[in-house]
Amino acid sequence: MKKVLEVLIIAFAYASVVVGAGNASGMEPFFYYTSFGMDGTIGVLLATVLYGIVGYFVTGLGQRLKSKNYKEATYLVGGKVVGRFIDYLIIFMMLGTGIIMLSGSAALFKQQYGMPLWQGGLLMTVLVVITLMLRLRKIILVIGMITPILIGLLSIMVYQSLSNQTESFSAVNDYVIAVGNTLPDTLPNWWVAALNHVAMMTVAGVGMSLVIGGEEKDPKVAKWGGALGGLIIGGVLSMGHFALFAQIKVIAPTVETLASMPSLQIMNTYAPSLSPLLTLTALAMIYSTAVSMFYVFISRYVEMETPKSRIYILITLGVGFGISFIGFVQLMGYFYPIAGYIGIVLIGMIFYGPFKIRKLEKSGELAPIPVVPSFR
Repeated sequence: MKKVLEVLIIAFAYASVVVGAGNASGMEPFFYYTSFGMDGTIGVLLATVLYGIVGYFVTGLGQRLKSKNYKEATYLVGGKVVGRFIDYLIIFMMLGTGIIMLSGSAALFKQQYGMPLWQGGLLMTVLVVITLMLRLRKIILVIGMITPILIGLLSIMVYQSLSNQTESFSAVNDYVIAVGNTLPDTLPNWWVAALNHVAMMTVAGVGMSLVIGGEEKDPKVAKWGGALGGLIIGGVLSMGHFALFAQIKVIAPTVETLASMPSLQIMNTYAPSLSPLLTLTALAMIYSTAVSMFYVFISRYVEMETPKSRIYILITLGVGFGISFIGFVQLMGYFYPIAGYIGIVLIGMIFYGPFKIRKLEKSGELAPIPVVPSFR
């Protein structure tokens, strides 16, 4: 029973790292999946399988190497050239995604409560700063505890969406695609979108995912926790996809008027009293992702839980807060696809990791993996 609980902790922590503000708001699943109509459903299924496989490998790699940060793993597996490329890519993605989370927080507070952008962004920035000054194990536990709450609250939005559906999916398929055609033309079809999304989110989450795996003693717990976390991610994407599909004419009354926060638009329409709950869901996703991204970025340059790290935390979050005013939808629509295309290299490195480790073990450059009690 203890092992099962440990698997669940790893799974929910990994899922929270990858699932971000875009999923809670509804814009990310719409952009990557729903915008392709019924074909987007196949894309969600493909992405779910890939997330499970990637989760299995990445947390397992982190556990094997006892990762405290992503840098050592990328250079060990990728070598100097590929390792340096992945290192710079992750640095770019960590900071960019963290800033997008702050921007998403500002957009949510403005849409729901009419707050100025700077106030909503500042609230999240302060919360992230406080959390980053906690011990690593506490951060992982906080992140993992959020995910079950997020899934429960998101389920409410999905129920409202499907129970109030008035047209079949096939009947609105052409309209959905027409709305999708108004978005940035950076994803040509459903399967490229699915691969791009998995690669992009793997880049965004790999740093903290390696650290999460590195904190676990049992390799089987780390691997299966990552795999389960990947399936949870796919489940969250599926929920959002079908809800948005069912209520396309609520979130987009005309082809040119897609709401910037589609999930909140659905809740505001059918259950306004529950809108604060979904707002909390989105904010919790923003929070967990922002904490993970900034933690990995800062730990790349300085040892955490030290006086020096606190200075880095304050400076990094201050700069990120200023850049976040570019805008949530604008940043996500262009930044994410570019990172996804480049991130395919990282996926290849993760899959190559176990083979490289075996080679290093045989040559004596890496100590054999220690024996731990078997997972039951």
